[in-house]
Amino acid sequence: MNKNFIPNYLTLGNIFCGFISILTATHGYYVWATVFIILAMLADRYDGIVARKLGVVSEIGHDLDSLCDVVSFGVAPAVLVFEIFLANDKPTMTLTVIVALLCAIYVCCGAYRLARFNVTKMKNGYYQGVPITTCGTVLAIVSLFNLPSIVLLVLLVVSSYLMVSSIKIKKI
Repeated sequence: MNKNFIPNYLTLGNIFCGFISILTATHGYYVWATVFIILAMLADRYDGIVARKLGVVSEIGHDLDSLCDVVSFGVAPAVLVFEIFLANDKPTMTLTVIVALLCAIYVCCGAYRLARFNVTKMKNGYYQGVPITTCGTVLAIVSLFNLPSIVLLVLLVVSSYLMVSSIKIKKI
């Protein structure tokens, strides 16, 4: 096996887990959906570390990582929150549309955050805006606590804002 592909396999493991999370969430398996988002987070955490250790950092790996992150930490948590809201609240059509729009805005904010990250350099060891990985993983974990849906929606909206804000986050 070519060592150049190893980090990309981890990155593809990230999107694989994100996709499985979406499937499990749409079928009501919310705990499994969360587990797959956490697994995606672990794959995302180690793909860059492995690439640097092996000396195979590449532009394609960087771009692939962002594309996978949109699915695993943007779409998957948004679908999870949306499905939990539908299951718990049996909302009217109007409320369903509003929640769908909030979830779509979250995904858009996450995609924007990743695009901004890709074209700007980190300044003094700080990121601009909260990383989508953090927001998506927190949303997934909090969804396990059977909180009222409004709490999840508020967290979704706050996360959307924090991703595109100019807040400085220290790189760990």
